[in-house]
Amino acid sequence: MRRLYQTLPMLAVILITLSGCVAPSKQLAEPRILPPMAAAEVPVANLPVELRPMNWTDARGSGSCVNASTVFNLHWSNQPQLADWWRRNHAGGETSTTIRQHHDRQNLRYFYTLRADPAILDWCTATRRSALIWYYPSHCINFCGFHRDESGREMAYLLDNNRPRNWIKVERAKFIREWAGYGGFALALAAPPVPPPLYDAIDRSRS
Repeated sequence: MRRLYQTLPMLAVILITLSGCVAPSKQLAEPRILPPMAAAEVPVANLPVELRPMNWTDARGSGSCVNASTVFNLHWSNQPQLADWWRRNHAGGETSTTIRQHHDRQNLRYFYTLRADPAILDWCTATRRSALIWYYPSHCINFCGFHRDESGREMAYLLDNNRPRNWIKVERAKFIREWAGYGGFALALAAPPVPPPLYDAIDRSRS
């Protein structure tokens, strides 16, 4: 028994020593933080096709393009219940005054221009927001961002609620001239948009 007691401290020292000597079987690479990823979606307000509202008519046959564009904005700002409610409770034509009144009644904060100020659309692009705009005669559609095409030209990406499956691309200067000619109204929600697509920010070695 005395010999066992004498042996135990020696075994403990050996085990403690060995516990610090085992090297990992594979060298672990230090994680590297990647720089911010460029926008993965073009345009920035890229609402899924199945959520893009189609224009509808009221009982008198009047189109609801302004309300359809509002529904797009609400979906893009992650307010689907309000978007569905808006679709059920609003129909027919609107003016730049009445659509703002409807927003005010729902306590929706927003930014707008009545004079085709492109700064609001640049802000929408930078913050991934959409805006409803007057475009085409007596019509309202969604502005979904400025982006440069393969040739380097800056294009406005537009979505028409009469044909919501396909983007309409117009060169920036031409678009702003036409937008001003159609009245120059734009309205964008202050509420933030849905989050951008996720990606793995940690790059680990494959070795």
